[in-house]
Amino acid sequence: MSSTTKFSSRFETDETGRVCIVLLTGSLDPLASEELDPQLKAQYAAGFRKFVFDLKDLAYVGSLGIRLLVGLSNQVKGEGGVAMCNLTSGVKIVVELTKLDRVLRMFSNRADAIGAIRDA
Repeated sequence: MSSTTKFSSRFETDETGRVCIVLLTGSLDPLASEELDPQLKAQYAAGFRKFVFDLKDLAYVGSLGIRLLVGLSNQVKGEGGVAMCNLTSGVKIVVELTKLDRVLRMFSNRADAIGAIRDA
């Protein structure tokens, strides 16, 4: 396994402190999904209801990763939202094949995603 496929996550907030920005790197495979799930639950418990996933460094997303995103979207429905931005070509193909793009909003850049989620 090369260093480019090792999973990591980093959490930031926008300038208002209301939008949680999640930067994912590597492969969101089953083990990575298990690692990410409690981190997302902690952000939700901390009061975040608006999430932007910046996927510019994500090479792969599996079915459990998609399930996490859909589950989070359902959890915040009515109170906030979930968006994705900067999708790599491989991740974009999976998102389109699974029709996740019909459930979560996709943006070409972080600023547009944050603006849309913040104003939702």
